[in-house]
Amino acid sequence: MSTGYRSVSVAALAVLALGVVGCGNATAVEFKDISGKWCTRGGTEEFDRDSLTAIPVGTNQRHVYPVERYDFRANNVTVVWRDDKRGESYTTDFANFSADGRHMVQLKNSAGPRREFHRC
Repeated sequence: MSTGYRSVSVAALAVLALGVVGCGNATAVEFKDISGKWCTRGGTEEFDRDSLTAIPVGTNQRHVYPVERYDFRANNVTVVWRDDKRGESYTTDFANFSADGRHMVQLKNSAGPRREFHRC
């Protein structure tokens, strides 16, 4: 191996290493972060690709809402869902996803308060 080739290789590895270290946990929120069943003081919510199922605490009433889309960003996800009975679409923002994937927060909006969720 020539000296010039070795110095270029070492420099390339150094740049790559700095890039990996610099990125740290800079990954955007993904579907896997929100999918599944979540519990809160008000009941449970379950997210799949096509629907949001909510069951209020103390009831067995399942409210299934079609999900129009998920808008994923670096630190949060906006869920756009539809209430067919009312004929309206709503947006709900979720953020503060824990590193272990066990906790998230529904952000306060005009439709409701801030809610903390945990996997259940």
